[in-house]
Amino acid sequence: MILAREEVVAALLGLMVELSGFQPRFVDIGESADDALGSGSLHAVLVDCDHPEFSENLIGRISSSGARPILFSPFKMSTDVSRLASRHGIRSFTLPTEPDTFSRILGT
Repeated sequence: MILAREEVVAALLGLMVELSGFQPRFVDIGESADDALGSGSLHAVLVDCDHPEFSENLIGRISSSGARPILFSPFKMSTDVSRLASRHGIRSFTLPTEPDTFSRILGT
């Protein structure tokens, strides 16, 4: 599932998810992240650290659902995102990213 602050970023990530061999799922307009989490089995959830719903609680709920939370940002420096992700014990990336790097982060 992709939880991005901007639709263009979500669309780009959706293409990258498909190229990595997975089926992207997007949070619908007006749908909360919690509602989207309850709508089926998920492999991973890509969470924009600038999204209004991003929180430590959300990361916990994603993990509890059995999905892997992966933090990303199209705007922040890689070191800032990595530091934030390490506080939560999760993987991260920034955009732009190489397709091979993205596939490795998503798949492992």
